Amino acid sequence: MTAASLPHRWRRYPKYKPSGVEWLGEVPEGWAITKLGYGASVKARLGWKGLKADEYQKEGYIFLSTPNIKSNTVDFINVNYISQYRYFESPEIMLQKGDVIIAKDGSTLGITNVIRDLPAPATVNSSIAVIRPNTGITSLFLYYLLSSNFTQNTIQRLKGGQGVPHLFQEDLRKFWIWLPLRSEQTSIAAFLDRETARIDALIEKKERQIDLLKEKRAALISHAVTKGLDPLVPMKDSGVEWLGMVPEGWDISKLKWNVSKIGSGKTPRGGAEIYQDAGILFIRSQNVHFDGLVLNDIAFISPEIDAEMETSRVIPLDILLNITGASLGRCTIVPEIIPYANVNQHVCIVRPTKEKVLPDYLNRYLSSSIAQWQIFRSEEGVSREGLTFSQVGNIVVLIPPLKEQKEISDFLNIECIRNNTIIEKIQVSIDKLHEYRSALISSAVTGKIDVRQEGIA
Repeated sequence: MTAASLPHRWRRYPKYKPSGVEWLGEVPEGWAITKLGYGASVKARLGWKGLKADEYQKEGYIFLSTPNIKSNTVDFINVNYISQYRYFESPEIMLQKGDVIIAKDGSTLGITNVIRDLPAPATVNSSIAVIRPNTGITSLFLYYLLSSNFTQNTIQRLKGGQGVPHLFQEDLRKFWIWLPLRSEQTSIAAFLDRETARIDALIEKKERQIDLLKEKRAALISHAVTKGLDPLVPMKDSGVEWLGMVPEGWDISKLKWNVSKIGSGKTPRGGAEIYQDAGILFIRSQNVHFDGLVLNDIAFISPEIDAEMETSRVIPLDILLNITGASLGRCTIVPEIIPYANVNQHVCIVRPTKEKVLPDYLNRYLSSSIAQWQIFRSEEGVSREGLTFSQVGNIVVLIPPLKEQKEISDFLNIECIRNNTIIEKIQVSIDKLHEYRSALISSAVTGKIDVRQEGIA
């Protein structure tokens, strides 16, 4: 979305001039063009100075890291703390109200925010730069300018050129910035504060709708695989306290008695360094989602490596279950049409015995709240959650007759498709709101639209 596609209510400035920056084009007459280093100080922690994670304290001085910089707020709650000595050893990055902070390392490279309020003394780690504007620049205008598509595209160009997601302070100082009068900056920032808050409220409302739809879907799955589809069916005591009453005719069993395989893959010798751009598909935990395999971040291995990994090969209608890490418990079914593939050690292969349990039903059961509760109850590991094959095998499962399993699976497939279609439509509208928000910020801070009067209270 561009300025041209914004609502016609936003007018243009009376006169423009060439900016002298090819990719920026024209800016309003009277705006100054300069480099960030001339209009603000750019400071960052010079290395860690020997600071280690085991120095973190339960309380003390706030120590922000890149996850604390959100798109519309700074998280001062979920933080680490450091000692007074560590705080005062880098006075140049002791945060002040009005500082603009930007992530200069890692996957969130370029994400920016401004310190509107400072609840307690705080500083930043070496992945964050602190930008302190001089008297000619307002903090909020600079924040929106650095958040704009123009600046973010510059960051992406630098990232691509360096090959490493990192920005140096000298890079930041060379960024072009364009500045109206300070009073105009204040007006533009006030307009963007109001409009982005309105857009963010709409996005939050739609995201809540998606959460509710996902909760409804989860409840539907859990009820179907534990109570069946017939509300009038006779029930019996399962004999398991936390399971309660279940339909008569259903077996209460363990997963290991209904499958022919519980196992996982392994990381090939050489680790990630042996991954290729093409070859044999290598499925990892980030590819396994409840809605199916997500193959937009995939790895491949060579046939030579595959020859060493016979036990990690998957076949159609296997169920893949993540058994370690933050995605513990996520599961999906391998589609009937899939390229030759292997899994790594973080993904468990559960191969149903089809004469006992249908793969589609078992996949739905493992995604249900009753199975997920068992998974998380069994997790172990000091620094990383994890399940053993024995624990996976001991998951209690409810096994209806095969005919009823198919009825449940067919019903859930239809209802989940309907639910997912609604979610996808809402997500499209959220994406459009994000695009509109970005276009509005970029157009306002580059003078493509004139919002001076809009920003006056």
